[in-house]
Amino acid sequence: MEPVALAESSTAQFVHLFYDHYDKQRNLLGNFYRDNSAILWNGNAFSGAPQFSEFLSRLPPSQHEISSYDCQPIAATMTSQGTCGILISVTGTVKYGDNPGKRSFSQTFMLMPDLNQATNFFIQSDNFRFV
Repeated sequence: MEPVALAESSTAQFVHLFYDHYDKQRNLLGNFYRDNSAILWNGNAFSGAPQFSEFLSRLPPSQHEISSYDCQPIAATMTSQGTCGILISVTGTVKYGDNPGKRSFSQTFMLMPDLNQATNFFIQSDNFRFV
């Protein structure tokens, strides 16, 4: 599959799966990350999945509404299997707990191919920011 088409289809699947898990099965989000993933959540830095999962477990329940997302394949990361990293930008709103207000957010991910499973990706970098 051509890199742009692969990035687009992978991004659509990722965005749906990630935010669905965030809102309904947050305890599974750690599976998207690796121990060396770089994570920045609204100015708070986390090093790897365990530390970030612990932080997420303390947040109230959430409801995300995605406004838009876009992606770009990272050609310099092309593997011998024909997959490459993907830069993803997401915008939307999120409501936490009983707070009646929704907050706008922007989130950028860098997905990298899992070399052990050619069709899977993991989050190498995640930068979330309320706007």
